[in-house]
Amino acid sequence: MSGITGARYVVETAAERLAREQRAQWQQFVQVRGELEALRAEAEAYRSVYGSRISRVAAGARARPQHSPRRIAAATADVALLVGRERERLRTEVLAASRQDVSGLLAAPAAGAARPAARPRRQWDERTVAEPDTRQRDDAATRAAPARADAAAQEQHRARATRAAELLSRLPAATPDEVRAPCAAAVAEIAAGAPPSRAHLLLRDLAERVTAQQRAEERVALARRDLLTIAAPLETVPGDAAARLRKRVARLVADRVDHVPDGLRAEADEVVAQADRARRRKAVADAVRVGLTDLGYRVGDGFDTALAGAGVAYAAMDGDTGYGVKVLLDRDDPVIRTQVVRAGSARAERAEDAAAEQKFCDDYEVIKRRVRRAGIPIDQFGQVDPGRQAVQVVADEMIPAQAHRAAGQQRRQGL
Repeated sequence: MSGITGARYVVETAAERLAREQRAQWQQFVQVRGELEALRAEAEAYRSVYGSRISRVAAGARARPQHSPRRIAAATADVALLVGRERERLRTEVLAASRQDVSGLLAAPAAGAARPAARPRRQWDERTVAEPDTRQRDDAATRAAPARADAAAQEQHRARATRAAELLSRLPAATPDEVRAPCAAAVAEIAAGAPPSRAHLLLRDLAERVTAQQRAEERVALARRDLLTIAAPLETVPGDAAARLRKRVARLVADRVDHVPDGLRAEADEVVAQADRARRRKAVADAVRVGLTDLGYRVGDGFDTALAGAGVAYAAMDGDTGYGVKVLLDRDDPVIRTQVVRAGSARAERAEDAAAEQKFCDDYEVIKRRVRRAGIPIDQFGQVDPGRQAVQVVADEMIPAQAHRAAGQQRRQGL
């Protein structure tokens, strides 16, 4: 063992496990919440077309990233159930409204439908004789044929109009007016009785337009899912950088983009990773502070904050020897380093330096065990034996005990 050490750590505290579980559940909740928000917007867009015949979609259960994983999971299940139910209801209402809009035209006879020809009334006189039965049957069949043809034409007309109404109902709610208007006009023309050849052309064009809009909507939906996947972890992260990215993602979702901008995912991942590293450094700093103070080391106010933030903090060894320990945490890697230091005002021989290093070596083993019990195992990878290198000399104010003594001397001199 030595007075200079290097070790890797893994944070497996209860708080860290809870944070991981919360984030995993929160990501699922954000996805279903995004589906619900999109469905609510879709319903409002359809209401602008079909009016109050389309019902509004409820807001659904709410949750926060800080809630327990079980509570977040329950909210996710509730919202997912609501989305499935409301999506089916919305689809039914839109189809019914579309059919209702053409029902009046469907009730009118088709413009191009065949009409039974008017038959001249036969004039009878006393010389007329009764027609044979076969001739009567042929005459009845001749009169019935136009009626059957007319009924068939009406049925085909109704089928075309119904098909047109169904296609129109599949048009996404966010379809721009310049696309929806000609689609609605085509449906009206078909329902009004467009000739079969014209109606078939209109139906084919309508189907192509609807398919194109559905594919565009699928691209928007896919981009929205990707954006929500990016945004979900950001909602669990504090700080201005995460807040700015959340706002940016929200604008992209509102603008209905059909792709994720290059570099956005990597930028968000880095912000989340930095926050995770900072949280773990804070956990390590807290555990080290407790381990040091339990063994009689003195730390200044904000020791753990300085160690987690700036990456370096000092603790004084017990007594007024002028020795202390410098603790360092890497910002990007899970590495902790320690080094015995001496205040500049303290005068000591090499043997005293080695003794101070040896004392910390013995204490360090105890500190590692206590930190491990807190859920942070430490795996040492480097050491320098006591006395092999000169002890680093630091300014007195770096070591808490020396800083306290200097402040006391200044107060006494002032008196």
